[in-house]
Amino acid sequence: MLHKRFLGFLASLAFVVGAFGQGAHSFKINEVVVLNTDGLIDEYGERTAWIEIANTSWGTNNIRSCYLTTNRAALNEELSVPERVRLMSMIPKGDARTNLSARQHIVFFADGKTNLGTLHTNFTLKPGESNFIALFDGNGKTLLDSITVPPLAENQSYARVYDADTDAYTWLVLDEDEVTPGGDNVGQGKVEDKVAEFKAKDPYGIAMTIIAMGVVFVALIALYVFFRLFGYVVAMVSKITRAKAIRTVRDQAERATIMAKQGLETKGVDMKVYMAVIAMALKDYEEDVHDVESNVLTYHTEEHTEWNAKGYTMREWPE
Repeated sequence: MLHKRFLGFLASLAFVVGAFGQGAHSFKINEVVVLNTDGLIDEYGERTAWIEIANTSWGTNNIRSCYLTTNRAALNEELSVPERVRLMSMIPKGDARTNLSARQHIVFFADGKTNLGTLHTNFTLKPGESNFIALFDGNGKTLLDSITVPPLAENQSYARVYDADTDAYTWLVLDEDEVTPGGDNVGQGKVEDKVAEFKAKDPYGIAMTIIAMGVVFVALIALYVFFRLFGYVVAMVSKITRAKAIRTVRDQAERATIMAKQGLETKGVDMKVYMAVIAMALKDYEEDVHDVESNVLTYHTEEHTEWNAKGYTMREWPE
C-alpha cells in the first residue's frame, strides 16, 4: 500500500511540474505596434504602443507574475533575480484578464504608466527605432520569449504569423489593415494556423462535415466489429466450458454405473476390497508364510504337569 501511495505521489508531482512548465512556456510574444495613432485604444481611450501575448497551448494558463522588459541587460545570466526583476515590469496578480484560455491573447499597453492598471507596463517603446522585448517567467530567471522589433511606420505591426508553406512561424511587418490585436495574425496571404487554413479552404464546412461523419461511422463500424468478435469469443469460451462440464458429468455417470454393476456382482463389497484380498492371498501363497497344519494340537511330556488339576482352579485362602 505504501509503495502504491509513493508511486501515486510521484505521478502527481510529475504531472503538476509538467503542467506548470508547459503553461509557462506556452506564452509567446505575438504582435507589437510601436506607433499607434489610429488603432487600438486602452480602457482610458488613449492610443499608445502595445504588445500582444498569446497562449499557444490548448489549455488555460495564467500569465500573472510574469515579466516584460525592453532592457537587454536582463539577459545577463550573472545577474541575481532581484537585480533582474528591477529591470522589468511585472504583470500583477488578481486580474481575471490574465487567465488566458486556449489560444487566447492579451494586450499590454507600453505607456510607462503602471498606475493605470494591470495591462500597463513601466516602460515605453521608441518609435522609429529597433525595440528589444523579452518575456520572463514568474521566477524572474527563465526567458520565455524575446524579439527585436524593427523600425515600423505608423500603425504598422510586427507579427508572428504561421507559414503553411514551411510549417513554421515567421515574423512579418504587417500594414495597418492587417493588424489584429487580440486575434490570430493573418498577413501577406499567410494563415495563422492549420485550423484557420482549413477554415479558409472550406468556408461552408462541407469537407468538415464529411470528415466528421466519416469519423463517426468509422468509429461505429469499429465498435460493431469489436463487439461481434468479442461476442464470438465469449460464445466459443462458453461452449468449450459447457462441453468440459458435460464430459465431466458423463465420466462420473459411467464410473457410477461401473461401480453399481461391480457392486451387484460382489454382493455390495467394493471391487477394490476384492482386489486387495486377492493380492494379499497371492502374496502369501508365493512367499509360503504358512505351514500345512492338521488342526490337531498334540502335547508330549514324560512328567505329569497336573495342568488340569481342579486345585489349580480354586482361589487361595488369604494369609
